[in-house]
Amino acid sequence: MKARGMTMVAALVAAAVATGQGKDDFMRQQAYAEMQRVSGQVDVLQTNLTELQNRVNRLEGGSGETQGLRQEIASLKAAVAELRREMQSQRGEIVKDLSDRLAKMQTPAPAPRQPKSERKVVVGPHIEYEVQSGDTLSLISQAFNTTVGRIKEMNGLKNDNLRVGQKLTLPKTK
Repeated sequence: MKARGMTMVAALVAAAVATGQGKDDFMRQQAYAEMQRVSGQVDVLQTNLTELQNRVNRLEGGSGETQGLRQEIASLKAAVAELRREMQSQRGEIVKDLSDRLAKMQTPAPAPRQPKSERKVVVGPHIEYEVQSGDTLSLISQAFNTTVGRIKEMNGLKNDNLRVGQKLTLPKTK
């Protein structure tokens, strides 16, 4: 960019010399034009400075607008502080609630109560069998060479429903 500007100045000097205008006259005109440009920029800067100083004076003077803004800022700060207190309080409640829930989850559940049923009738040699997924009384009776009725009688069952993991007493086969 600088080289381009220098080339332009050289071209203007050559044109001035060609038209009979002396190099010194041309340089004076250029200096005068530059001084006017800089003077204009100084005037703009002075105007901007004056405007800024006036704004600062208005703000420092505590004009009604500024005082209103200060009050609004104070109000907003108070609201933020209140929201923070409320958030802390809610956070504490959430932590307490979660702690209570975790404590309940970690407390071992009481052993499932067996439904009241008829007393078990165990006569003779027997074995204990744990019900597996897919087992039915019919399949178990076939596997242990007994009857569904005998299994129900020995275990006090009122219906054919079984649960996985349930312990059944079965007659021992030879």
